[in-house]
Parts: sequence; C-alpha cells; structure tokens
Amino acid sequence: MIAVTGCTYSQINPEAAAADVRANTGYNELKEVEPGTAKLVMRTFGTSANAQFAVSTVEMPCQGFQHLGAAAYTGSGVVYPWIASALRAGTRASPYLVHEATPGQPIQIRSTGNWSTGGANVTYRTGSCGPVVVSFTPVENHAYTVEFVWGEKMSCRLAVMDATASDVPQPVEVRVIPGCPAPSR
Repeated sequence: MIAVTGCTYSQINPEAAAADVRANTGYNELKEVEPGTAKLVMRTFGTSANAQFAVSTVEMPCQGFQHLGAAAYTGSGVVYPWIASALRAGTRASPYLVHEATPGQPIQIRSTGNWSTGGANVTYRTGSCGPVVVSFTPVENHAYTVEFVWGEKMSCRLAVMDATASDVPQPVEVRVIPGCPAPSR
C-alpha cells in the first residue's frame, strides 16, 4: 500500500488531484473512441501491485493471447504527482493500457496481478494472483474499462464496465473462462 503521512494531495488541492486521477487512469482516453471501433482501457487500483494484460480474439478459449503490457496504480490523485511518477518508474509499468477492439468480435482478456510488500526493517514478500480470463463482445463506438480488482486474501478478478458515459459506467456481462494456463515466461 502507498502510505502518506499528514495531508494528502487531494486534501491540499482537490481540483488538481481530480485532474491527476483523470489523466492517469485512462478516464480522458474513454472520451476519444475512433468511429467504427471500440476502446478498452485496462488498469488496476489500490495496492502496491501491477497487473499484466493480454488479449485474444481467437475463438478457442485460452488461446492466441497478445501481451499488451503491465499497468500499475501508484497513488495518482492521492500522493503528489512527482511521487506517483517516481513510483511508476520503479514499477516499469504504465498507469493504464489502451487497446482498440473490433466491435462485434468476442475478445478474451487475460490478466495476472503481482504484488510486493516490505522494505527497510520489514520482511520482503511477493506474490501473484491469476491468470484470470474473461470474454465479452464490444459494441461499436463504445469505451470500456477493464479493471484488475484485488479482493480479500489476495484473491482477484476482472471487472468490465461500459464507460462510454465515463461519469456513469455500467457493468458489462462477461463470461469467466476458468482454467487458462499462466503465460510462459
């Protein structure tokens, strides 16, 4: 977790903190969908973790994934922007990933989360959760968020929201695909 003592950025300058969140979570990207396409913004929130994302349009479950990269939440809107930038540089991950999808074509999304805790005078621990895989069919001219969500006891899932109206996202019905193997390293 990201811990900040005293005042947080959002307490000192709430308007700037809100702009920082929009800029570093893909919120602004959701408003720019190329006509005839669908946009996916993939991200994770709230832990000292990152999530790897991959997509596939192959009909067979768990096949043909294209690795997109890693997304990491680093405290945008909570900690000062320079701190979030430094934390992001340390993770070698983007704050979010963007993928243009073909409307009407089912897409599989695979994600694995990695976490770490510790530091000076604390035992260093690492772990992962996943892969978790979901499938859904994007709609033309729509924008979606795909969020890697950490649950109790380091469980995880993917939440897909139709964020075409970015201020009022709506849940998307997805098909969970169990048993997909972890990507080979």
